[in-house]
Amino acid sequence: MHKTLLATLISSMLLTPNLYAAQTQPDTNIEVISIKGSRLDKAATATGLPLTLRETPQSVTIIDQEFIQSFSLNNVADLMFLTPGISAQKIETNRYFFSARGNPITNFQFDGVPVNYSSFFNDASTDTVIFDRVEVVRGATGLLTGAGEPSAAINLIRKRPKSSPGGYLSAKAGSWDSYRVEGDSSVDITADSDVQARFAAAYKKSNSFTDLAEDENLQVYGVVTARLGDNTLLTVGADHSDRDPKGSTWGALPLFYADGSLANDLPRSTTTAATWSSWKRHGTNVFSTVDHRFENDWELKFDIEHREDKMDGHLLFLYGSPDKTTGLGMGASPMIYQSSRKQDAARFFASGPFELFGREHQLTTGLLYSKQDVTADSYYTTDTLNVGNFFEWDGLITEPNYPSTPSTEKTEEIQKGAYIATQLNLHDQVMLLLGSRISQYKIDPGYEHNDVITPYAGLVYDITDSVSIYTSYTEIFQPQDAKDFNNKRLDPTTGNNIELGSKADFFDEKLTASIAVFKVQKENVAERDPNNKDPLPDGSFPMRAVDGTSNRGFEMELTGRPSEDWDLYFSYTYSESEKADGTAFSTHLPENLVRLSSLYHFNGALEDFTLGGNISWQSQIYVENTGPNGERSQQNSYFIANLMASYQFTDAAIVRLNIRNLFDEKYYSSIDFYDQGFFGEPSNVELSLSYNF
Repeated sequence: MHKTLLATLISSMLLTPNLYAAQTQPDTNIEVISIKGSRLDKAATATGLPLTLRETPQSVTIIDQEFIQSFSLNNVADLMFLTPGISAQKIETNRYFFSARGNPITNFQFDGVPVNYSSFFNDASTDTVIFDRVEVVRGATGLLTGAGEPSAAINLIRKRPKSSPGGYLSAKAGSWDSYRVEGDSSVDITADSDVQARFAAAYKKSNSFTDLAEDENLQVYGVVTARLGDNTLLTVGADHSDRDPKGSTWGALPLFYADGSLANDLPRSTTTAATWSSWKRHGTNVFSTVDHRFENDWELKFDIEHREDKMDGHLLFLYGSPDKTTGLGMGASPMIYQSSRKQDAARFFASGPFELFGREHQLTTGLLYSKQDVTADSYYTTDTLNVGNFFEWDGLITEPNYPSTPSTEKTEEIQKGAYIATQLNLHDQVMLLLGSRISQYKIDPGYEHNDVITPYAGLVYDITDSVSIYTSYTEIFQPQDAKDFNNKRLDPTTGNNIELGSKADFFDEKLTASIAVFKVQKENVAERDPNNKDPLPDGSFPMRAVDGTSNRGFEMELTGRPSEDWDLYFSYTYSESEKADGTAFSTHLPENLVRLSSLYHFNGALEDFTLGGNISWQSQIYVENTGPNGERSQQNSYFIANLMASYQFTDAAIVRLNIRNLFDEKYYSSIDFYDQGFFGEPSNVELSLSYNF
C-alpha cells in the first residue's frame, strides 16, 4: 500500500511543508493562531534557532487552536491520536503511551523547557485549555533535550495574555453522562496594558464505556506578563490539576482464553478493576520567564520551571487466561502505589544575528539544568483474592489488608547541558545548520555519564522560491529505566538519526506539503527477556539489551486550503523496525499510519455552518508468543471516523456537535502491555455551546 500511495501523491502534487494551518474564518469564541504559510511561522523546538518551517531540516507539525477547538481535543492524549506520525496507545483507563518512528516518546517541553514524560503522572491528561498551540518535531531532538529517543518532541506552548481583553465560556455534554465547562479570559491590569493577565479553567465529570470507571478532572491556569521596559518582559504563571478517577484499571484484559483461542469477543465494557480501585493524580506547576531584546535584534532569555506531582493508586491487577466456558483461571494481585515527583528546570540562552563574509547568519547558545526527584511507596499484601468466574466479575471484592510499612524507592535524576547552534547562509539558496551539545547525566543511585556529546547537522537547499530539499543528522543518548534479571539498570541506548526530505509552499502559501525519508540506528535497546519472565520487585519485567536495531521509513503531509472554504490536513507515515538479524522489532506499533482531517465552511445561505471530520487508519499490529501456548496476539488494520458540525447562530455564540468512532469500530488500542489488551472507545457524541465575550 505504501509504495502505491507514495507514487500517486508524488505524481499528483508538489511537495510543501507540514503544519496544521488555520486560514479559515475563525469561530468567534476561540482565539485563533493565524498561520498563513511556512515563511511566516517559526518554531524553535528543533534547534533553538527561530527558523521557519521551510528552514528547519526536520519534520515539524503545528497544531493550533482552531483544530483543537473544532474537534474538541480536551487533553494532550486527544491531540496525539490525531497527530501525524504519532502512534498513541491507551493501555489502561488512565494511562497512555506515545511513539514515533518505532521509538517511545520521552521528551515533553513546556514553552521549550524540557521535562520528563511519565505515564504515571498527569502529563498525557494535561488539559488543552491552558495551551495556545502544540509543536511536534519528529526525529531526534537531542540538541535541546539532551537525553532522549529519536522519536519526537512534544512542545506544549502555554497561553499568554491577548493583545486586547476578551475570552469565552463553554459548556459540553456527551455520552456516558459526560459534562464539561471551561473558560478563558484575558484582562489588562494597568490602563497602559503594560501589565496583563490571562486565566483559564476547565472542569469535567463523566462515567465511561468501561464498567465502574469514572473521571473527575479540574484544571486551573493563570499567567501575568509585565513590561519592565521597552525591551524587557517578565512572565509569571502557574497551573494546578486534580484528577480523581474511580474504577481505574491496572493492566487491561486477557487477549486469550486458556485454550489459546482469542478473547476479543469480550464486551468493551469489561473491567479488571474493583469497586475500590482508584488512581488519583494531582499536579502543581509554576514558571517564570525574563525576556530581553537588544536593539541589534539579539535576545536573552531565562526560564525557570518547578513542577510537583502526586499520585495515589489503590490498584488491582488481574492476570492469566480464563477458561472459555467456566471463566475460571484468573489470578489477582492488589497493591497500593503512591508516588511523588518534583521537577526543577532552568534554561538560559542567547540568540541573534551576526555578519560574516558579507552575509547575515544566526547563532544561539544556551545552558540547561534539570533535576527530578521521584519517591515511590509500594504496599503489597499477603492476602489471597479469589476472582472466581471472570465472566461474572463486577468488582465487588473486599480490599485486602496492607502492611503499614511500604517498600520505598527513591530516584534522583540530574541533567546539565550546554549547547551552541548556528545557521550559516552560505548562498542565497544554501543554508547550513551546525550544532553541538555537551551533557552530564546522573541518576542516583548508581548511574552517571559525563561529557556526552550530541552533534546536530543540517543542510537546506532552496531549489526555487517555493521548493527546498534538506538533510539532517544527529546522534542520540538515552539512559534506560530497564533492568536485567539481576535488577541492574541497563546501559544507555546510543545511535544516530538521518533524515532526507523536501518542503515547499505554493499558490500564495495556501497549499503546503512535505515528504521525508528517515533512518534510525540504535544500539543497546531494551526488550523483554524471554528467558526470565518473573516480575522484578518494582513490578516491571526483566529486560535484555539488543544490539543493532534500526527503524526506517518515510512520511508525508499535505495541508492547506484547496478552496476558500475547505481546510485539509492529510498525513501518511510508513515506519518499519528490525533487529540486527533482520527480524521484526516493535511490531506492536503500526507500519502504516494515515491521518486525514477536514473542515468545510459553507457560504451563502449556509455561511454559518461548518462540517468537519477525521479518519485515522493504521495497519496490523502484533506481538509474538503472548498466548498461553505461545500464540501471537494481533490487531488487524482498522480505521476510526469522527464527524463534527458547528453553527454560528450569533456573532458571539456557537453550537458544535462531535461524533467519535462514527461506525462503532471495535478494536484494541494496545496489545503489548503486560501481554494484555485495552479496547478503544465505542461510538460516542458530544454537544457544546460556547459564548465569546
